[in-house]
Parts: sequence; C-alpha cells; structure tokens
Amino acid sequence: MMRAANYMLAAGLLVALLAPSAPAAPDLAATGSAYMATEPGYEGYWKYCYEVTWSALPHGVSHLDFLLTMLEDCPCVCVPGYFAFGDTVGSGPGIYGEDPCTVEYYGFFECYGDPSIPIFGPLIKFEPFENGCEPDKEGTAQLCFYSVAAPVYGTWVDYVAIKFSGEAEYGTLEGPLPGCEYGASGIEEATWGQVKSLYR
Repeated sequence: MMRAANYMLAAGLLVALLAPSAPAAPDLAATGSAYMATEPGYEGYWKYCYEVTWSALPHGVSHLDFLLTMLEDCPCVCVPGYFAFGDTVGSGPGIYGEDPCTVEYYGFFECYGDPSIPIFGPLIKFEPFENGCEPDKEGTAQLCFYSVAAPVYGTWVDYVAIKFSGEAEYGTLEGPLPGCEYGASGIEEATWGQVKSLYR
C-alpha cells in the first residue's frame, strides 16, 4: 500500500515536471518625470522623459504610443508647436540578427490616433529608426519629448500602447503627462502666442 502511494506520488511529480509551463503574460509599463527644458531651441518648453519597459511579447516591437485621451477636448492640442521633438528622442537595447545593438527612436504627435492598433484621439508615437537594429520581445527605452503644456501627474492606466506584429498590448504610465494648461508651466501667454504664430 505504502509502495503504491510512493509510486503515485513520484508519477505525479514527474508529470508536473514534464508538463509545459504556461507562457508569461505580456507586460508593459512606463515611469516619467517633467522639468523645464534648458536645451537651446526649447526654451520655455517642459521636457518630458520616460523609461518604458516591456517583457514576454510574442514578437519584436513595431512602435510605442503614449495616449493623451484626457486632451481630446483641449482646443490647442492639435496646434503645431504644442509638442516638439528632437531629431532622436531616445534609445534602448535592441537586436540586429542575433547580435545586441542600440535602437534609436524618433517621435511625433498624432492628433487623430493610431489606426494600426486602432486607437483614436491624440497621442504621441515613438518609432525605431529603420537601420537594422530592432527592439526585441523584452527590453527598455528611454524616451523624451517637449511640450508647452504644464504636467499633470497621475497613474495613467492603459495610457501606454505597444504594437508588435499584428497585435498590441496596453500598460500603465506613472508620472506626468502634458495637460491643457500652458500658462501654469511658467510660459507667458505672449510666448505661446509667438509659438503659434510661427505656424500660421
């Protein structure tokens, strides 16, 4: 009787060891900060910087979106100059074939969303430069952009999206996003008027 019980226990342990483990669920998160920019050409802007992390994706990353859903009713958000981007907005580890490399990203604002996911409404999109180095299924990216808008701090659930192959995953952003109030940022209304006049 005892021997049979031992055999059953051993068999159960063997099955548990040989059974395929369930794949980990994709994970995506971002944390950020905001401060007044000091770089030449961006005087009067807020600089927003984030560290984005992801893991357990079934495919390599196509691009990332920061949703700005709370700005859908903001009358100035689609005015050119509300956001600004450097030639390269950030970088992170990647892969080139089987070799490690550094991915560099560019960024831009989309007033009407990202139909490839699909997402509708204002957002900021980050794309890797097409130079052979690509973000992998697990990785990080440090990304920055500028805005005349003062930061609004919070925990933004499903405000980060990552596109991979024909799929997408959403995550939480901790920290600031640009709001609809530019006057509170320390930028005088006259300065914002000058920015807008450049695009009229």
